[in-house]
Amino acid sequence: MPPKRKALADTTSSNKQVGTKTRNRKASKTSSKAIDPLSKKPEYANLQWPNIGDFINDKKQDMPKKGQLIDDFCYRVSDLGIPVSLDGAGILDKIEAEHKKRNQDLRDMFIYNDWNGWAMSEVLENFLKDFNKDIFKKTVSTFKKWAYVEAIACFFKSEDSGDFLSIISPLPLHRYRVITFLVEDNEDGDCVVEIVEMLDLMVLTTFSALSEHDLFKSDSEILNIGIISLLLLEFIHGPGVDLDCGWGPEVVRLCDEAGIDLDKEVRKQVYLTRKDLKLMRDEYKETEEVDNSDIAQKWKLEFKEFKKNHTGGNQYVIAKMSKNQIEAHTLGTKAFDRRIGIDTESDDSQ
Repeated sequence: MPPKRKALADTTSSNKQVGTKTRNRKASKTSSKAIDPLSKKPEYANLQWPNIGDFINDKKQDMPKKGQLIDDFCYRVSDLGIPVSLDGAGILDKIEAEHKKRNQDLRDMFIYNDWNGWAMSEVLENFLKDFNKDIFKKTVSTFKKWAYVEAIACFFKSEDSGDFLSIISPLPLHRYRVITFLVEDNEDGDCVVEIVEMLDLMVLTTFSALSEHDLFKSDSEILNIGIISLLLLEFIHGPGVDLDCGWGPEVVRLCDEAGIDLDKEVRKQVYLTRKDLKLMRDEYKETEEVDNSDIAQKWKLEFKEFKKNHTGGNQYVIAKMSKNQIEAHTLGTKAFDRRIGIDTESDDSQ
């Protein structure tokens, strides 16, 4: 049996920050001061490849040897996984936890066909709302802002994104390990497209924020720009291919101009080839360069419109349903049988 998807090895577990509560809300508001955006350097953990089991028998694996400490693998890409900041891992955990709160399959329930898809859209709307709160805060470091991009790239690589993506790709999604069980369709394709377009703008806005602080470069203090960018491109080229995502070539262009060599990041765990990168590179060279000088202002304007029809919230959290509602939608219960018109008492008497 292949190892579990996630192996977060915290090399600084004894130094984790402990949250402290302010005495009152007023004090919290008045004491907030702008911080050095490059303060609070990221600490890293290893996030295991979700498809590690596909290559477990390969020879010459770049994996920890018997008795070897995992510390080194938390700061570089390997066959074990990729470095992800603790902030990024925390946001990823939140996305997955919120998804599980809404997943009817995990509770042996059937509410309606596209419940999981709508629920996943709600999770991502909440994610974008959180990003919007942090991106322009002077009390949030630039590293924390990058953590949102880490989280969404790793989520799209994970198995949990299938509920959101199941309707949008004609490709065999099992190649991308995003669907490992029967998922429900999200029938609102326009909604999905709008969310992905905002994720596009989120990525480019964050790239710009990194550039402002000389962090978007090959020798950046951020250790995973290349591999995270590659995971985003894998999503665009693979599961998200039917969304007409036009931002792949722009991601490649920005990385090329910053000296971030994406070709060196290509590896067997990511379903994207150097040929795919060349095609995107050719595309951006043939089109007019995108002006990203006002990308922050564009985010503000676009998100203002986006949130009118994408309110997020907790409508699809199953625990918020009444006990009777949950029972009536749980497979195998008499309440479920009655709801769909099966007379179980008559069947039992025969």
